[in-house]
This record gives sequence, structure tokens and C-alpha cells, in this order.
Amino acid sequence: MSTLGGLSIGIDGQALRLLLSQSRSISQSSLWPYLPVLERLGLAIALGLFVGLERERRDKEAGIRTFGFAALIGGLGGLLGVSYALFGLGFLALQVVIFNWHTMVTERRIELTTSSAFIVTGFVGVLAGQGHTLTPTAVAVATVGLLAVKERLRGLSATLTETELRAAILLGVLAFVIYPALPSGALDRWGLIDARAAWVAVVLIATIGFIDYVLLKLYGAKGIALAGFLAGLVNSKVAITELASRTHDGSQRYARATFHGVILATIATVLRNAGLLLLLAPAA
Repeated sequence: MSTLGGLSIGIDGQALRLLLSQSRSISQSSLWPYLPVLERLGLAIALGLFVGLERERRDKEAGIRTFGFAALIGGLGGLLGVSYALFGLGFLALQVVIFNWHTMVTERRIELTTSSAFIVTGFVGVLAGQGHTLTPTAVAVATVGLLAVKERLRGLSATLTETELRAAILLGVLAFVIYPALPSGALDRWGLIDARAAWVAVVLIATIGFIDYVLLKLYGAKGIALAGFLAGLVNSKVAITELASRTHDGSQRYARATFHGVILATIATVLRNAGLLLLLAPAA
């Protein structure tokens, strides 16, 4: 409490702190008006360099700097507006055409994979320039992942049999053709029969079994343990049932790996439930 000219002026400490914080934020925004712009462009460049790093490791002509510039062009287009973004993506597409024409003339081949990654990087830059964070980051990580597993994917396709291909098609039919066509809700008056809920269990078992088979083929016995952990994040009971079926026929070849997979499935379920608890009830 202070007096000025015979009048008492009460100064609330909380109001004073609020006033100071507001003035501080105003001064910061006036000093750094382009901070959001720098953050968006920085994210675009970082993601472009991340994708280009993988291409640089494989001694591609379009390497880390080229992909960084592609993401920067996309980021600038995303900042300036849709028309500028389209112009930037068109410019990148023109670069791809020129690059492939030169490669086709000199080396008699076309760099389709690098060209596709280059265009995707441009879109990543546009998304980052528009203010998105999660989507461009996820796309960049997925792009690098696809580029990095080239040899494994080629090895898998080379050893893929007709039976395995039919199994993959059947899984797609179960999940994306039959499931959407099933009626939602209970089919009987007592609410006991739910076709969609029952079919989800069928799709889960088939999916876990398919992933288990693919990982086993790629990584051997270690793939079973990895499949158990991933499946445990979805449904531990289904995961354990599917893993246990490997030793049900009396074969003990992967018994130890199956045991580890069951343990990891249980651990994954505990971690999933703990994460959900922290998100939904942090006070608990």
C-alpha cells in the first residue's frame, strides 16, 4: 500500500506479476516476430537433411544438401501460401525430370526411388512450413525407413512364395473387405452376438500370426520376441495364444524365443496400461 497526493493506491502483488509477465511476452514478441517462421523452416531443413543423409550414405548424386534445399523450398511455399507451395513442388518436379533425363542419357537408368523420396521431401517441407509438426516428422521417418530397408525388402520379395502371397491377400480381405461389410452392433435382442467385435479377434490373430511369420523370416528367432512385444501392445491374450501355437505341435526349435516373446508381450501390456493411466488419470 502506497500513498500519492493524499490518495492511497493499493497494488496487488499478483496483478503486478501478471502485468510484468504480459509486458515481458509483448517485448519478446516484438523482438522476435519471426521466431515461428524460423522454427518452421528449421524443422523443414532438419527433416530434409535427415532424408538426404540416407541418400548420401548410398553415394547418390542427390544427397544431403539437395534434399535439404528441397525441404526448404517446400517450407517457403508452405509459409507463403498454397499457390507458392504448388509452384515450389512444380519446380522440384521439374528438377526430377531434368535429373532423370540426364541419368537416362548418361547411365541408361532412372532413379525412381530417389526421385520419389525427393518429391516426398518437398511435401514434408510444405507441411512443416504450414505449421504441422507430427505429420511431416512421421512422413520423413517413414521415408528414411523405406529407403534404409531396401536390401531386406528385396530379400523378402525374392524368397516370397505363392502361398505366402495368398496369405497376405487373405489377411487384407479379412481386414479391409469383410470387416467393413459386417453390421455394427448386436445381432440378437440380448446383445450377446456382435459380429464386428468377434471379427476383430479374428483379424488380430491373423495379423499377429502374419507379422510373427514375417519377422521370423527376416530376423530368425529374434523376430518372434519382437513380434511378441509388438503384439502385446495390442492384445496380450491373443499374442500369447498365437505364440504358444508354435510349440503346440511338439516342435521345440523356437521354444526359447517363444518364451521370450510371451514375457515381452506381458511387459508390453503393462507398459501400455501404465502409459494410458498416465495420460487419462495423471493425478492417480
